[in-house]
Amino acid sequence: MARTARKRIGSEGRSWLSSQRRWFRDSGDFDVADEGFAPLRVVWICAIWALVHSVLASKQAKDLARRISGPRYRDGLYRFAFNAQSVVSLVWAARRFLRLPDRELYRASPPWSWLFRACQAASLGVLLSGVRVMGILCFAGLTPLRDLLAGRELRPAPEAQGPPLGSDEEVVKAGTFRFSRHPGNLGALGFFLFLPRMTANRAVLLVLVGLYVVLGSLHEEHRLRATYGAAYERYRRAVPFLVPGRRRG
Repeated sequence: MARTARKRIGSEGRSWLSSQRRWFRDSGDFDVADEGFAPLRVVWICAIWALVHSVLASKQAKDLARRISGPRYRDGLYRFAFNAQSVVSLVWAARRFLRLPDRELYRASPPWSWLFRACQAASLGVLLSGVRVMGILCFAGLTPLRDLLAGRELRPAPEAQGPPLGSDEEVVKAGTFRFSRHPGNLGALGFFLFLPRMTANRAVLLVLVGLYVVLGSLHEEHRLRATYGAAYERYRRAVPFLVPGRRRG
């Protein structure tokens, strides 16, 4: 009987605490402590994803994979495996992000929301145009994986993702690579920038995406210049870094 009473008291206590927490959360005059820390958790989630992504995309990680598995399996499997883990880790990060408490900053209403969505669609078009120039199947890692499974000769995997060299040994200026040296990163940034509904967590995410886009593009520049040499220098002088119409640099 005493045990039953303790269970009842414990159940009623948890119910009371739960109701008090809901009251504080829904009150306009108080903030639950977790809400104030959500932006910090956004930073933490993004930092984990960016660290894993950057380490696995590094030359050191690729060289280690070559030493362990050999050049053929490195060239045939690495890009596909890298993309697979990127998708899995992105799903993990998105699920964690969507569970965080948040606060709305603004919401665009029609017709402005339509304009925002159109800009998002255009941003995805910019991104996909760049991928198309590089080769969709090659970018996804499916072409080298197919060649590996078929026993065909593999071309060495590129050290950096960018426009290919043409038959004249010059960097190909095609698609959105005519207007931006990093259209994929520009498209990703535009997609987040034109979200029609902005929240506190999304604003933090936007800042982090912008920072990662700039730093990642600078790092990619370094690898492309090392790979293509003078050809990339000529391309760099002719095409803007990120935003079309900006001064070349």
